[in-house]
Amino acid sequence: MDGKILYATDLRRPSSRVLEGLSCFKDIGFKEIIFLCVIKDRPEEVTPEVFEQWKEKLNSYGLEASIKIDSGDLAGCVLSTIQENQISFVVVHFDKKKRKILFGDSIVKKLIKEAGVPVLIVDKDETGLKLPSKGAFERVLFATDWSQASEKAFQIILGFKQLINELDIVNVIHKKLTVRDLRRLMEKLRETRNKCLKEGIDTEYHVYAGKTVDEIILAAQDYNSTSIVMGATSGQSFKDIFTGKHSCNVVERTPVPALLVPS
Repeated sequence: MDGKILYATDLRRPSSRVLEGLSCFKDIGFKEIIFLCVIKDRPEEVTPEVFEQWKEKLNSYGLEASIKIDSGDLAGCVLSTIQENQISFVVVHFDKKKRKILFGDSIVKKLIKEAGVPVLIVDKDETGLKLPSKGAFERVLFATDWSQASEKAFQIILGFKQLINELDIVNVIHKKLTVRDLRRLMEKLRETRNKCLKEGIDTEYHVYAGKTVDEIILAAQDYNSTSIVMGATSGQSFKDIFTGKHSCNVVERTPVPALLVPS
């Protein structure tokens, strides 16, 4: 991959641990990162010391970093920055608990609908932030139903193969399957695994049964995942399992960083 990364936050003191997960992006072709600090009131009074430190550090890693201070709505600022700077990958770092009551109509849903690029959601609460040497994509859980959105997410995973040590492919059965359907599912899982193995990614597949959101979160716990990757769509009129609603619910509830790839 190539292009620019946008790291956006409305936290006054974002964690330096997230920086550790961004430095690895230089290994897959990214050359530039923009730090967007969104403050609701009086952005001119903010002194971005932490970003200056990050900028210096990332410059030393070979990533050209710049800082932007903005005011207003976090999602709106992210979307305008994407358009103005030809961003190809976004990291949004904020307090999910603080925004939980607004989640259904707020940041995640709006970004799925309008961003047009992959968005990694990172929570202020670091209980799920397990960043090893290669960052958030060292142990990836890929939740798929092979919809258009899921297939697009799969291509992103292949582009990140240098960062991935382990990949767990998960499909959630949400209804009773016939023997024929089950055979087709297992064939699809094996086919996807073989594609990953050919790309040099250590991959296993798993089938879970139950409520889609619950089972994805459980699988991430079972395999000690450092991130969850899902396709997402703003539409609700088709029969894919991983609609925008399901993706938003996973992001809201999991402490693990979650990458949403819009269809």
